[in-house]
Parts: sequence; C-alpha cells; structure tokens
Amino acid sequence: MGGAMAQDKTTNDEQSKRFEFSLHLGLRNIPVGPLADNLVMELDDYKPVYSDHYGRYRGGAYNFCHLSFGMKLKYNLRDAGRWAVIATADRFYITNSVEVEGNETYITYTKNGGYINVPMMVGVNYNKHLTTNMSFWTEAAIGLNYRRIKNRNIGIGRPEDNEEMLEKSAPAAEDLKWQFYTFNSKYIYVETYDNALSVAIQIGTGIKWKRLSLGLHYYNLGWAPVKGSYSIQSVERNSDNNFKDYETIVADQHFNHEPLKTSLFVLRMGIHL
Repeated sequence: MGGAMAQDKTTNDEQSKRFEFSLHLGLRNIPVGPLADNLVMELDDYKPVYSDHYGRYRGGAYNFCHLSFGMKLKYNLRDAGRWAVIATADRFYITNSVEVEGNETYITYTKNGGYINVPMMVGVNYNKHLTTNMSFWTEAAIGLNYRRIKNRNIGIGRPEDNEEMLEKSAPAAEDLKWQFYTFNSKYIYVETYDNALSVAIQIGTGIKWKRLSLGLHYYNLGWAPVKGSYSIQSVERNSDNNFKDYETIVADQHFNHEPLKTSLFVLRMGIHL
C-alpha cells in the first residue's frame, strides 16, 4: 500500500512538472515600423485629411506603450528533451498621437485614440539549464491577433470667428485645449474604426531564475486594414453658455485607409506559478 501511494505521488510530480503556467508583465514596449511613424493630418474645410500619400495611415504610436500583460501555458515534451509546446495570450494597449498641420486659421484639440491588440498563439519553446536554478530559453509562436482602434475625436474652431473669446483666453494662449473650449462655435470630427483580425508571430529569448524570468520578444502582429466611418458635428453655445446645441452636418461617411502593420519589441518579466 505504501509503495502504491509513493508511486501515485511520483506520477503526480511528473505530471506537474510537465505543465507550467506563467504570468507576464511588459516592462518596456517599443513600437517599430509603420506603427511608430508620425501620423500627420491636414485640415480641409473642417475635415482632417491624412497628408501622407493621400490617405496612407501611420500609427503615430508613442515610443513607450502604456500597458501589456499576458499568460503562457507550457507543456514539456517527455520524449523531446528540452523542447516544449506553448500556448500564449497577450494584451497590448498602445497609445498614439496625431500631428495636425496645414491651415493656421484653425485651432484644434485632439482626443487621440489608441490601439488594443490581443494576440493568441501556439508554438515551441527550447529550455537549457545553466545551473540548478537558472536556465536559458528561446521560443517562437504563430497565431491570430485581434485589433481594436479606439475612437478619435478632433475639435476644430476658427479664431477669426471668435475674436472676443480668444482675447479673453489670452492668459492661456499656449493651451490649445482651453482656447478651443472658449470658442463660441466649433466642429467635432469623430472617427470610428472597425475591428480587425490578422496573422501574428512572435519570437523571444531570455533567462529564467527560479520562479522569475526576464525576456526580450519581437511581436509582428501583421497587416490589418484601417477602415471605418466618420461624422462631423457643428456645435454652438446655447443660452446657458454650454456646448449643447449639436447639429450633425456629415454622418456615417466611410473611409478605408491603407493597411497598418503592428510590430513592437517587448521587454517583460514573468512569474512562473
């Protein structure tokens, strides 16, 4: 009986070693390629137009992406030595900015959107022990990426139409957002984007020490179309001096920009449970 219990315990230990689960937090996320290129707009009669090759969409992503985290399930292959099969899921939130150029008679305030990417992949992992507690690993995976672009709102006002209010805002002359909200009239341009799927790959390498790991990964989340619809609203001050009189002057106009490639380097730390 004692021998059977010992055998059961050995079997359970072997099974637990074959499966590993870990959580990961991005310490530094660096966009590269078109995602990191400046996103520039020009204003054409209150309508922002992307100025790079008449509609070519760039990412305008900040060098530092705000948040990324993920998880990994690893299955060690008993007959393959140091090799294992992995399944991963991650979430990246990438902030961006827009440069507005062109007509100097406009004052604009931009509420930028951002990119949410959720890649899910399967792949292989190679692990080599350097010491009892430290090991070197490298991996590669392929799968699908779900991308969502948050809505972008752009406020537009003409200083010559609001000279009195502009003079009152002189103490805050450098604060375009404050100036914008003092205008008697303005326009709101709203872009709404469609969600997209794309093929994604990642490669990574790093060091594991006991239950902690540090790795550098490259994520290529693929090319995906940038399309959706936009609307333009005219906004006037009402009798209460609030912006509540909205009139839609353009509604649900579709756009389809060139595809955007999403790729980035990620330095992240893992906790192996």
